[in-house]
Amino acid sequence: MHAVALIPRTYIERKAGQIVDPVERLRYLRRNSWVWLQPSWRQRKLSALGLAMLLVCLMMPGYQVSRPVLHPAHPAYPGLPPASTAPVSTSAIGILPDVFPDVWQVDKTRDFETYSNGLRIDNRFTAPNQKRLLYPVYPHGSAAALADIDTRHPEWRSEPAGIVYHTTESDQARFTADENERLKRIGQAVIGFVKQNHNYHFLIDRFGQVFRIVPESDVANHAGYSIWSDNSVVFVNLNSSFLGVAFETQTQRGDLPSANPAQDHAARILTEMLRSKYRMPQSNCVTHAQVSVNPDNMLVGYHTDWAGNFPFLAIGLNDNYTVPPASIYAFGFDYDRVFVHATGVRLWQGLAQADDRMQSQAAARSLSVSQYRAILQKKYKEVLAALKAASANDNNHET
Repeated sequence: MHAVALIPRTYIERKAGQIVDPVERLRYLRRNSWVWLQPSWRQRKLSALGLAMLLVCLMMPGYQVSRPVLHPAHPAYPGLPPASTAPVSTSAIGILPDVFPDVWQVDKTRDFETYSNGLRIDNRFTAPNQKRLLYPVYPHGSAAALADIDTRHPEWRSEPAGIVYHTTESDQARFTADENERLKRIGQAVIGFVKQNHNYHFLIDRFGQVFRIVPESDVANHAGYSIWSDNSVVFVNLNSSFLGVAFETQTQRGDLPSANPAQDHAARILTEMLRSKYRMPQSNCVTHAQVSVNPDNMLVGYHTDWAGNFPFLAIGLNDNYTVPPASIYAFGFDYDRVFVHATGVRLWQGLAQADDRMQSQAAARSLSVSQYRAILQKKYKEVLAALKAASANDNNHET
């Protein structure tokens, strides 16, 4: 950011909080975020003046430059051990590329696995499911080229490419010592349910214990035909391409935390292991609400778990809520008031950027937004039809 804010960001967000209608609140934030995101000629003059003053200060005897405040995911951040290789995303920060953690398996028995970063996985409730076969991804050369992806010539991959974080939405007891027995009973019931339905690859219970439910080599029923994009390809079938990690918790509205510190720690070391094993970029570690879509009404946010308060920084990732969802600008999905109301004050930034990108792409093609959206939605339906046909063929081969 090289702009000088003329209106404090906190003031604008406070005013936005007074707007009842969530979509109108989003529009207000988009209009006024321009004030601090776009440098005017006055701001550029102020920036030049500030640079001149800085040079004068640097030439003064005894002047010392203060140490920069580091992002908590930066490898040199003082709160992390020196040996840590915490992930940093160029999409989220724009400074450093991904650095993958160095985590290895220390020991394995029939029931448990332990890893060098302290992770312990309980395998006693593992339930194999359908094997992950080759899945298609759709290459793109740039963000502007996403609308021009060729659905007829996908690439085919077999390894997990990322992580989708979920909440179980199960019953919750107070997290206190006097509720210990009830907490354990509910936890066992949750394990039984997700095992029976092959819902996730991993489950993190209220005590921070990590359970493997579906083997990583298999497909879990956790994300359906969700959509995400990284720097090179678009993913449209996250059941096959991403691993599902669920927290035993219920979704909280806005910015209220939905997980406790034990769960945050477990998610951090589990994420480190998976990123180390599969070389997953941190930009592909996302929440269910970010990737979920409803093909019937072409709206994003069919599921709203972790819509606005996922602890990205606490588990060693940069905040991906600012990343524009590819479902909007690549396939023409829209969003409604219900979803915006569930996003809190963070995910709106990604939605606003996706809207702006779609408008720019439409203008570049001399089309209205509605015309352009219709073209993108047709493209998505072609992709979805191809995926369903491929799935039907796979089922026929198995029988």
